[in-house]
Amino acid sequence: MEDIIARCAADMQEVAASGKVTLEAQVRAYDLLQYLSEEWTCVPDAAALAFRRVYQEYGDTLESAYDAESLKEELKAALDPIRHSVNELRFEAAAAASLHEFAKEVWQTWQTSGIFARRRALRDLRERAGFRLESHRIGNYVAKTYDLANEAQMKFGHAQQLLFAADVTYKCRPGVYRDIYDVLTSSVDDRPSS
Repeated sequence: MEDIIARCAADMQEVAASGKVTLEAQVRAYDLLQYLSEEWTCVPDAAALAFRRVYQEYGDTLESAYDAESLKEELKAALDPIRHSVNELRFEAAAAASLHEFAKEVWQTWQTSGIFARRRALRDLRERAGFRLESHRIGNYVAKTYDLANEAQMKFGHAQQLLFAADVTYKCRPGVYRDIYDVLTSSVDDRPSS
């Protein structure tokens, strides 16, 4: 806890020097505020006092250094590669689902049609599948393509969860350092005197 508070105090000094709040510093401060809102009773007095001193010195600079557009651009740059990966996995999942549906159609053709239609359907499935299909084991390929479709969908779902976890837009709001200061001030003032 002391390390996080000290790091946020150092972030305030860096913001005052550079005149810009970075996304990393903003997220760290928001996370600290969340933690303090839930567990403020365990804040060491020395850490709280050190943070309050730094805020008293640089608080006005922090408010003017907050730039929502800059944070949005920084976040967009961080999320773009993840979004690209999610889109690629979305297409792979759709292609795998399409292949499975086609394998089911070929299976139906195999069960109900003549030899020429069966051979044509099997040839088309082999071309789309990208792996060798044996004509006497056609039913196994319905199951195999089903497994491939499920695996692709799981990868896509996992990538979506990573994107949702990485999107910290809600943590980008002004006044977080002031709110931390207020919580740390009230936590010291509310403690019983010994």
